[in-house]
Amino acid sequence: MESFDIDRFHRDLDELFAQHRTTEVEQFLLESLAQTDEADDAQARLAVLAELIGFYRSRGRHQENLPLVQQSLELALSLGLEGTPEFTNTLINAATELRAAHQYEQAEDLYHQALESAKSTLAPDSHELAALHNNLALLYQETNRHDAAIDEFTTALQILENSVRATSPDTVVDIASTHSNLALSLAAQGKLDEAYDHASHAVSLFDNGLDSAHAAAAHATVAHVLLLRGDPATSVREYDAALRIIRERYGEDSDYFRVTRDNRETAQHALDAARQAADDLHAQQESQQQSGQQLADQPQDQQSQQAQGQQNPQRPQDQHNRDNHQPTTAIRIVDNVTGLSLARAYWDECCKPMIAAKYERVRDRIAAGLVGHGSECYGFDDELSRDHDFGPGVCLWLTDEDYARFGAQLQADYDALPQQFHGFGPRVESDHAGKRVGVFRIGEFFESITGMPEAPTDPRLWVTLDEPTLAAATNGRVFADPLGAFSHVRQGFRSMPDEEILRRISQRLGMAAQAGQYNLPRMARRGDLPAMRMCVSEFCTAVTSLAFLLNNPLTVGYMPYYKWQFAALRKLSRRPGMRLRGVCAPLEALCDLDSLCVTNSTAILNPATSDSTVALDNVVGADVLSPRAEQLVDSVCRQIVAVLQELGLTRSDETFLDWHRPYVDEKMRDYTKMKEGD
Repeated sequence: MESFDIDRFHRDLDELFAQHRTTEVEQFLLESLAQTDEADDAQARLAVLAELIGFYRSRGRHQENLPLVQQSLELALSLGLEGTPEFTNTLINAATELRAAHQYEQAEDLYHQALESAKSTLAPDSHELAALHNNLALLYQETNRHDAAIDEFTTALQILENSVRATSPDTVVDIASTHSNLALSLAAQGKLDEAYDHASHAVSLFDNGLDSAHAAAAHATVAHVLLLRGDPATSVREYDAALRIIRERYGEDSDYFRVTRDNRETAQHALDAARQAADDLHAQQESQQQSGQQLADQPQDQQSQQAQGQQNPQRPQDQHNRDNHQPTTAIRIVDNVTGLSLARAYWDECCKPMIAAKYERVRDRIAAGLVGHGSECYGFDDELSRDHDFGPGVCLWLTDEDYARFGAQLQADYDALPQQFHGFGPRVESDHAGKRVGVFRIGEFFESITGMPEAPTDPRLWVTLDEPTLAAATNGRVFADPLGAFSHVRQGFRSMPDEEILRRISQRLGMAAQAGQYNLPRMARRGDLPAMRMCVSEFCTAVTSLAFLLNNPLTVGYMPYYKWQFAALRKLSRRPGMRLRGVCAPLEALCDLDSLCVTNSTAILNPATSDSTVALDNVVGADVLSPRAEQLVDSVCRQIVAVLQELGLTRSDETFLDWHRPYVDEKMRDYTKMKEGD
């Protein structure tokens, strides 16, 4: 039996990447994996699996990768590698794939296992340890825990910069990449100058003779920060630099290229909007100059009359609108404590020690976290949120069997925990909010939110679950779930069937078309401003729902209820690689418009007119949708059509969204037939 040459394997693989022969890599890895089986070399198989997992991860092929991750963990255990660097690296590789697949809870657990293993298997200044801190930081970054991410990135930088190999090319690449990643978390906290310093430093390190594909990420980070700083033109150029590198190193058929291309399009939209705003301002100034000239040409007494008219106070509703659009300071939590962070600290410092002391034999059967109704479960809470349902507390979830055995005692022990914690408490509970923290049966917890103890197995029953309800059942964070029972049910509610996603996409396309493209202009012709505002509201809700559905709820969750829809859409739009990242700004601008229609009617503008029939009769056919509102609606709809085309959900180029529904419905029927055939 011929042995497997692992050194030659790594040399050949490196050569394929060095020669940019990425289309040959998968076949080479699969053939190598088969050769390890023929050679009966389990250790070599583990090494090849690690490379294959990394390759599939870079291509976004997570469904194929997850079974390989499980194989690698089981193989490492069967080889008795616990307590070795190989086992630590296997944990890191598995966690990184789970993070890429957005299975954050399992990934975080594996990263912490790797940190524990690293204490005895990795040197304090090793690159592997720095990479571990870097990867954990990325998980924190992707789950919006930027303080923790910054701490981990800083730790990684300290390891790398103090390494004996700090000046070697490989280490410099790692240092540059860490600066780039750190910049993203700083930018998310609004520290744009500091973020730009780190990002530009990363680019300068790569530009100093380093030939690395990681340079693309540095350019993309600089582009992201520049866009946030209001420089879309330079941002587009930096994204172009990143795309050139990615195209050469990874090809266009990769998540990396698609994500960066989408980000570049967002920057281009911002640049186009800035140019349009500049053109509008220039046109307005020219119009004012012409008006001033016309006034100068009029008789003096007419000028005097117009000047007196301009001094009249505005109508009350106009003045109110002007006041509402003055710059305001956003409410923020000065002490930087959110409901989720308070719950996590309460779990770590109070609940978890109590369970370890009193429930040692069953501690591995208790899940903990904070999920459900309330702004803190979405991460949207601020200082105003603290007047109700806020304070120290967590959810503890048990199976029915375990609840019957020790649930009541666990609740009593939970109730005995400190009511005040870190300067907060006791909890302020709303009269009709129901129980939000404490000990729950898993099934009853989900039933209290959705009306069902678990996700329906019949796809037809999903129609009874609206998206805000599903959002409440799947939001928040799970701090611990060693048994996996709670996460299994929660994941079930996140796994909306494909045909149901398509059914809702079709419905939302219809509503967006009816509200924004059809009825909004018709209500403008009637001069019915309240009805127009209703159209805008329905349009925004439909588009926001589409943003979540087209990105797949399994990955991004669901649209929450109306109060937090824009907050959720903003958050989604800030995430790299998301589809429809560019719709949030025009939707907000549409809601913010003072004038949705342009009217020639005096009746509708006269607040003293109370006869709505007279007003409507006077304005039918006279009013039109304002050009700015029409432009914003069209911009959003064009972005939606582009995503539908990208996903193969339409074959049409028409911008009227309702005309794309037959294509989506066709795809939905195909999924249904396929499942019925199975």
